[in-house]
Amino acid sequence: MSNRQHAFWSFVVVASLSGCADNLAPHTTPETPTTGNDRATVTGHVVDPSGAPVAGATVAVRASGEHATTDSLGTFTLDVPANTTLTLAATAPNMAPTLLQQFLVSPGANGMVELPLITSDHFKSLVAMGANPAGGVVAVALRSMSGSGNVAGATVQLTPSLGRVMYAATGVGMADPDPAMASVVPSVVQGDESYAWALGVQPHVSIMQLALRGIAEIEPPYAIDDVTWPGTFTVDAGALTLVTLFTK
Repeated sequence: MSNRQHAFWSFVVVASLSGCADNLAPHTTPETPTTGNDRATVTGHVVDPSGAPVAGATVAVRASGEHATTDSLGTFTLDVPANTTLTLAATAPNMAPTLLQQFLVSPGANGMVELPLITSDHFKSLVAMGANPAGGVVAVALRSMSGSGNVAGATVQLTPSLGRVMYAATGVGMADPDPAMASVVPSVVQGDESYAWALGVQPHVSIMQLALRGIAEIEPPYAIDDVTWPGTFTVDAGALTLVTLFTK
């Protein structure tokens, strides 16, 4: 998948964990109440792993129910509550659901996102690499806020250890993880994004934690172009969750 496709992936990460691995329970993340009648807009694209647009995909806001169908270019527009914690779910036939979680858009602003979908069969092959084939998959984009950082040699830590963290051999784009790959982020050309994967992740844990080790990480919340990412997320069974960790 090209770097352009992920230009607006400005997602999530880290928060404190309220439970331990031995005391897990299904949890529905509460949505923040709408502030007055303020509204905002979310626009974006839904693409497949090759970067081709996915027409006819449904993009819905969980809890509040706003939804849209992508056009022939894979684009969509949603009118959403502003200053409200939003989770987007993108679905299409023969594709695994993709979740973009826990972000807020300022009143009157336009949040721009891009949602990649992978096939259901591809998802099954990924989740099978983890400890829990009934779990979820997290694609972790590693980005430099300055655009000049290098994450080579860093590791991604999932706490609690309820999934298997792996890395792609090339380190560029959403290439599949390589079981034979050394357990560190590989070196990539400056400006390219690196990706890590958390596979077979225990679903419905109220707050999960991802962090970079071996490199200076920017702590959330992240505020980028009128969009705030508080840094919390959960994982659904059978779904791909999108997460971003930022370095300086």
